[in-house]
Amino acid sequence: MIENVTAMQVRQSMIANNITAVDHHDCSICGYMTHYVRNGETVYFNPGCYCRASELRPSSFALIADWINMQTNPDVKLKLAQRFGLAVTV
Repeated sequence: MIENVTAMQVRQSMIANNITAVDHHDCSICGYMTHYVRNGETVYFNPGCYCRASELRPSSFALIADWINMQTNPDVKLKLAQRFGLAVTV
């Protein structure tokens, strides 16, 4: 089992590893890759395409941590955590 991560761990890891964007999913209509964007200590969700709203939406490191922690497949959870620069234990 992979340990759960906290919002603080996600924040610290993204800053320490200079991670400014992490892919989330592709739009089911146009295929644009949505992603989280970090600007300093603030994080946004970028829907990117015009199929919905294209403006950056305020998000939170807590939502990212929840997204990682909700994964039920340990391999997926590990890979997702690593995309945010987290060194998680199995």
